[in-house]
Amino acid sequence: MFQYLLLLETDEEREFFTEIYEKYQNDMFRIANGILHNSSDAEDMVHETFVSLIQYVDRIINSEPYKVWYYIKITLQHRAINLYRQRKQRGEVGLDESWTQEDIFDKDVALILEEAEEHNLLLSLVKRLKVSYQEVLILQYYYDLSTKEIADVLGKTEDNVRHISKRAKEKLKVLVEENHMWNEKKSGS
Repeated sequence: MFQYLLLLETDEEREFFTEIYEKYQNDMFRIANGILHNSSDAEDMVHETFVSLIQYVDRIINSEPYKVWYYIKITLQHRAINLYRQRKQRGEVGLDESWTQEDIFDKDVALILEEAEEHNLLLSLVKRLKVSYQEVLILQYYYDLSTKEIADVLGKTEDNVRHISKRAKEKLKVLVEENHMWNEKKSGS
């Protein structure tokens, strides 16, 4: 952990990072190992996630704990899945592929966000979207990450993130209209 602390600028950042490192390191390893089925690769993904977290520590340091965990979890999962896919393409993976995307991405996170945020109805609609749409919208609007930053976190191109964001907003708009969330604005115009 010492090598991470050297990369941080303030005592507040070091204290925050130490806290999340101690709190989440084991859970992160279990998630990565569950995807990769290789403890060495899982340790690498945990390390890479912590290194990437250092770049954005100033944006999440004052966030609610569940938002910090969600950000860490999304970053870790995408890194592990990307490594798995790279290894699979090269024929290096001989894993049991009985796991599915639903197993990888806990649905509890959207439920936690729904209960914790003021806009719980809107979040319940976001929850109905595909996982990739949820991730982009959450990183975009809850964490205020730029398209480039989201692309880095998710391991996608900036164009891909823009397309996902556009499609997610279109789908969300349809859900909002179907649930009559804009009735007041429509009747007033």
